[in-house]
Amino acid sequence: MKKILVFLLLLSFGMLQAQPLTIDEANALVSFNFVDDDVDGTFEEFDFTGNVDLDDLSNSSISGTVTTKTIDTNNWLRSRHLRAKKYFNASDHPKLKFNSSTISGVKEGFQATGTLVIKGIKRPVVWSFTNNGEKLVGTTSINSQDFDISIHDARNRNKVVITVTLPYAE
Repeated sequence: MKKILVFLLLLSFGMLQAQPLTIDEANALVSFNFVDDDVDGTFEEFDFTGNVDLDDLSNSSISGTVTTKTIDTNNWLRSRHLRAKKYFNASDHPKLKFNSSTISGVKEGFQATGTLVIKGIKRPVVWSFTNNGEKLVGTTSINSQDFDISIHDARNRNKVVITVTLPYAE
């Protein structure tokens, strides 16, 4: 009887340790910085469909979407212009999507490798995530021209840093 009780205690402790995080979608933030012009902005209506288990990253996944029409650069004219067909084409491409293919631990946190889809164009990206105990913060850099969004003619002037902040509960 003692052995069974010890086994059950160990089993339940292990199950407590391996619980996936519950992402607080309502307070998640997807932001970006268009580096060359130092323009910051955000996307809203974040929908998280992944599963993050910090104790078992190999069985974790990160997937999510944001709604294109919610782009906000604190300049309504610029934001409206970015929603237009020439840039994000929000009417034909209502969501930006990311799906991880692998997640692996690194010294500072973990990396999520996967596919980013903007305007129906799929490109591989690597997100670097840190964890402060209350939220996961991931960053990646892309070139907007890879997604048929050219703000400037010169490729090197279209770098965008994207940050996703995912508050969570264990």
